[in-house]
Amino acid sequence: MQANWQQIVDRFAALSTRERMLVLAALVAVAYQLGDLVILDRQYQRVEQINREIATDNRTIANLNTELQLVATRAQADPNARLRSDVSRMREQLTGLRAQLVEATAGMISPRDMARFLEQLLVQDSSLTMMQLRTLDAAPLLPADADAKKDVTVRGPTLYRHAFEIAFSGGYLATLRYMQALESLPWRFVWDSVDYEVVDYPNSVVRLRLHTLSLSEDWIGV
Repeated sequence: MQANWQQIVDRFAALSTRERMLVLAALVAVAYQLGDLVILDRQYQRVEQINREIATDNRTIANLNTELQLVATRAQADPNARLRSDVSRMREQLTGLRAQLVEATAGMISPRDMARFLEQLLVQDSSLTMMQLRTLDAAPLLPADADAKKDVTVRGPTLYRHAFEIAFSGGYLATLRYMQALESLPWRFVWDSVDYEVVDYPNSVVRLRLHTLSLSEDWIGV
């Protein structure tokens, strides 16, 4: 093992100054990528947990909407006490689920604040230069049921996904500080992707994509 290591050291020493710099730059880039993987692994675990919880609630809402539509249709043809009771019971369940979703999204950052902090925290670091900040159209987390679209009286709460993309240039440590500052905000959001590309060492181009959730399609949020 020691002999092999000495061979590596001897080969490195035999390289020209330019070749040594290229080797060191490659090693630093690999170290940066490993650091990104550690950060992203923690974020992806958090994203998966949040998405699983929200998907479960939304599936329950979709099933209740379908059942409620069927019962409401039957009640119109044969209005009796039992059917009216069933309709009332399911509407109460939908109200309860809406309350659960409101509670689940209470800690999520509003779309308006998300856009504001993405820009403000970046411009506070003079070593980072913003290239682009895009806000994507709000979209339902799950597609609405066709029957529920026709009858607003049985439509359950809809959870909207507000996504953002920001691109900027700067060094690795400044990028890490920026991401840590976002993580330190007192609200929650979800990382979608982090693209880190070294273009002129040590400067890089970074593209972040993230989103927040809201019961409102508007930017005002909840």
